Amino acid sequence: MPTSITGPRRRVTAPGPTLAAAAALVAVLALVERATGLPGLTAAGGVVAAATGGVVLRQQVQLRAVEERGLWRWCGWAVTAVAAGLTVEAVVDLAATGVAASWLRGAGLTVGGVVAVLCAYQGLLSWNRFRTSAAHPADWVNAVGSMLGTLALGVYLLAVSPLTTEGPGWALEGHLLRASALVVLAVTTLVVTVAGGLRDDPRAWLLTAGLVGMSAVELLTAPTAPVAVAPAPGLLVVLTWTALTLVTAAAGSVAPPTLRGHFASTQVVTICAMVAVVAGTGVLLLNGLRPSGSLLVPVLATAGVLGGCVRMTRTFSELAALAATRQEARTDPLTGVPNRRAMLEVVDRFAAARTGAALLVIDLDRFKDVNDRYGHAAGDVVIRTMSARLRSRLDGGGVLARFGGDEFAVVLDHHDVEQATTVAHALRAAVREPVDITGRVVRLDASIGVASTAFGDHRDGELLRWADTAMYAAKRDGGGVRVYDEAADARDRDEMTLADELRTMLTTQSCGHGDLELHYQPQLDCTDGRVVGMEALVRWRHPERGLLPPVAFIDLAEQTGSMFALTERVLGQAAAQAARWQGDGRDLAVAVNLSTSCLEHPRLLDTLDAVLADSGLRPEGLVVEITETTLMHDPRHAVAVTRAIADRGIGVSIDDYGSGYSSLTYLNELPAGELKLDRSFTARLTSDERTRAIVSGTLELAHHLGLRLIAEGVEDAATDDALRLMGCDRAQGYLHSRPMPVADADAWLRARDAATPAEVGDAAPAPTVPGTRRPASPSVGVPGPEDRADILPTPDGPDFPTATTVAPRPRGADLRT
Repeated sequence: MPTSITGPRRRVTAPGPTLAAAAALVAVLALVERATGLPGLTAAGGVVAAATGGVVLRQQVQLRAVEERGLWRWCGWAVTAVAAGLTVEAVVDLAATGVAASWLRGAGLTVGGVVAVLCAYQGLLSWNRFRTSAAHPADWVNAVGSMLGTLALGVYLLAVSPLTTEGPGWALEGHLLRASALVVLAVTTLVVTVAGGLRDDPRAWLLTAGLVGMSAVELLTAPTAPVAVAPAPGLLVVLTWTALTLVTAAAGSVAPPTLRGHFASTQVVTICAMVAVVAGTGVLLLNGLRPSGSLLVPVLATAGVLGGCVRMTRTFSELAALAATRQEARTDPLTGVPNRRAMLEVVDRFAAARTGAALLVIDLDRFKDVNDRYGHAAGDVVIRTMSARLRSRLDGGGVLARFGGDEFAVVLDHHDVEQATTVAHALRAAVREPVDITGRVVRLDASIGVASTAFGDHRDGELLRWADTAMYAAKRDGGGVRVYDEAADARDRDEMTLADELRTMLTTQSCGHGDLELHYQPQLDCTDGRVVGMEALVRWRHPERGLLPPVAFIDLAEQTGSMFALTERVLGQAAAQAARWQGDGRDLAVAVNLSTSCLEHPRLLDTLDAVLADSGLRPEGLVVEITETTLMHDPRHAVAVTRAIADRGIGVSIDDYGSGYSSLTYLNELPAGELKLDRSFTARLTSDERTRAIVSGTLELAHHLGLRLIAEGVEDAATDDALRLMGCDRAQGYLHSRPMPVADADAWLRARDAATPAEVGDAAPAPTVPGTRRPASPSVGVPGPEDRADILPTPDGPDFPTATTVAPRPRGADLRT
């Protein structure tokens, strides 16, 4: 069981009634003391009230956020110090007599008040720094110096005031010392409130008001205090200090408002230090103009100036360190050029100017080979060399930055695309120059993307995204310079949207992004025309885009890691349909394509076992088709996996044979049952003698190895007859049927069952498919043989309504026919 990091919550006393009761007690005792003349009662009540405030603050500390606990903990100590000072005053008033008592009166409150101010000052520093309770010793020196400087000013004013008389002076200096401390604390609290981002915090203003009121009382009562004898602090002073403790406790019990985070600031202590220096210097000048004066004034003023100077010296060192840190944070340590952060600031500044900006993103091609072959130290040399070259080619005409790794960027202070492209070609030429690394020559190239503010709205980092997009387009083309193309970018973003929808559709049960459906294309025996198998070909029934062919989403599935989830769905549906056909008495094996990533997936064999178990399909009713390219990606692993598949009784077919590169050694070792001749050979069989010879040799090789040969892409009767005469085992293509949904496939099978052999063998001229120039096949109305390109659907059509052709499918791709 996890343990809590906080202890059990203690019972918290309601602060409002508790503080109100303490205030009422002090008021009653003050009235009694006023009426009876019995000294010490108000001070005793103040002790109780201050102690109560300390209890309330200690309880509230546990309820506050971590960043505020320092303030209220130190305020609790400050209230305790006042309680201790009032305790001394009460004891002296009630018990002490004689000369000693006269000298002790006021000392307790003065010492306690000054200690309380220092504690509260520490708490304010922690509040200003927001998440730390630590304070530098210079901050304390600043506080003490500020108090002494303020005290010097007060002593000077009393010295030139007509109210002063000779005497022991303890009461006056006590007033002045407490007033000086309170003034410094009040100013500090006010500065923290304004400069520390606490303007909307009522607690800060409550503390400020209490301290200003207390300072005013001390200052107003100081000149009227007799100096011949040092009496106890006046009733008003005791009441005000007591009220200050209650106000502090009340502020600590107020729920904090929701404030935005604020960085730690040195403004507070710096402003106080400047005030102390200016005030102390002013007192020294004024005292120097007097013909005679007390030595205490210049001593106190000098101490105040020194304290402020210490704080300001530390501020200057912090600023110097901050400037160095800022420079390091904006500079790439390897090359010394600006880094990504600094570059983005320059981009924003240039883009906001009237001339606009152009941005070039440069990626070094084949740099990973340098690191892999020669080590990272050599890679660092290459990066430094390239940085120096690029800077020299720019010659002050732009700002070069390194984004990290092998990526650089250049900002130009104009939006001229043609000129920016010229600069990009010059920079690429610099990159392509050979680099000598300890006698070894390294040659690199660069892919450079160019973007400009002239292309449109470039806010929110769009300019950088445009340049990145262009750079990746250049990289896909093998390197070079590419200017941002909005149309191509829109297509890429559309593909990303489609990829996200595909991933969501495959990983959730939601129907919001459509579903996969399988179309089936028959495989016929070349000897007697029997239907002996079906190939399952996936489609995506999209709710907005219509029926999408595999060419529209298979690559996206591979790129986004969704291919195995897609194949799992296809295997499950195909096995279930094959089992239904077996149940209907049709012995049709269903073939499913496997990609390279699926063949290498650790869950492939478990998935095959699961789909067979779930569907009840006999293993021989399922065939997996694997391309040559897939097999040769990792031949040893491919042999091991295909043997495990064959051991389960599942058929293995080598798809697109002849289009890739395969080793006859591995062909001999693979437990395949059939070869599928690539459609590129089938298409030229009747028109090219060399192709005919290759097909004939492949047939002979397959039969000698005990393999069936299936010719895919059979689209005319002449090709079908030629294959039959050459001894081909099976044929598949538009001549017989295009891929069909399962309902149409069932209807097609029933139609062939009912047809006579002559009807199956001889077909009438094919009608034209509506909306296309393609003739339909004899029985199902499908695209004819003269145009073998796939057809992309449009959102408003049910299935392939528009004859928009797409690029032929890449070799080795799966589920694309």
